[in-house]
Amino acid sequence: MKTNHALRVGICALYLVGSSALAAMTVEIGPTNVGAARTADARQAPGWSLRSATGQTVDFPQDADGQPTVLLFWPSWCPYSRALQPYVQSIWEDYRDAGVNVWTINIKERGDPVQTMEERGLSFPLLLEGDGLMSAYGIVRTPWLVVIDGANRIVYTRPARPPSPVHVAKQVRATLNELLGDDAVALPTEYPKPYDIHLRSRETRSTPLTGDPAPGEDWNGWARRYLDAFEAGPPPADIPPIRFGEDAPGLLEQSRQRWRARFGAETVEQYRQFRAYRQGRRWVTASVESAGPQGQGLVLVFDADSGQVLHIAHADR
Repeated sequence: MKTNHALRVGICALYLVGSSALAAMTVEIGPTNVGAARTADARQAPGWSLRSATGQTVDFPQDADGQPTVLLFWPSWCPYSRALQPYVQSIWEDYRDAGVNVWTINIKERGDPVQTMEERGLSFPLLLEGDGLMSAYGIVRTPWLVVIDGANRIVYTRPARPPSPVHVAKQVRATLNELLGDDAVALPTEYPKPYDIHLRSRETRSTPLTGDPAPGEDWNGWARRYLDAFEAGPPPADIPPIRFGEDAPGLLEQSRQRWRARFGAETVEQYRQFRAYRQGRRWVTASVESAGPQGQGLVLVFDADSGQVLHIAHADR
């Protein structure tokens, strides 16, 4: 059996490796030992100086003060980065009193990362404009996460194809606890729920999470307005709740199942593109017509905690 094969890895962000005009791309990388909590050949972490979201300057490794450090490189538009962020948030909350540094570094940004963090309820330290570090750290995909020990060596790098963000969080915590020794932090009994992209089945995991919006339309704007105006009435009694968990189908597939049960398979087959959006404690999933306003067609609203379906409709306006 070959032990030095290359993995073909899908890139979340095409800007990392080439033209933004391409719709999909893979890159060849070396083998990654997904099961290992430590990187076998540790190397020195490059130094840097970046500005924080509050205007302060952070210098690495000086400001690390010889303590373990977690770096997460992310853009706001990458769904894989979004999936990992709640776990990095909990790591920061649990390990900062043990002296561990957690810095998240924004790269290849198209929007407002500060606003994005506010919308997602995140408060971990944010550093801006980190594009200049991509080559030094060998970043070829997002999110890019590394753990650095007190001697400034990279001892863990997020693997190319982790089974889930929970898997990454467990590896990061195991690595940090090994570095902390007697000051290790107790492991949590529960982890935040993964986002939809990590809830999809193996068969549908290669399908994009959301379709492209209709030309000239703003999907997120429509979804925000829809949820802002939404008033929950009595929930439909005959619609089962959305299930969460790593063994559950994706949110969009579960929505299709409920639309089929209510409106029939032929109705659902009229639509080819679907999107999902979360705001606070509510999700909305909807079909996106190739022409016409966003949200016309199939709509489902459900509770983000319990999964209870609050509203299901066809030809909603």
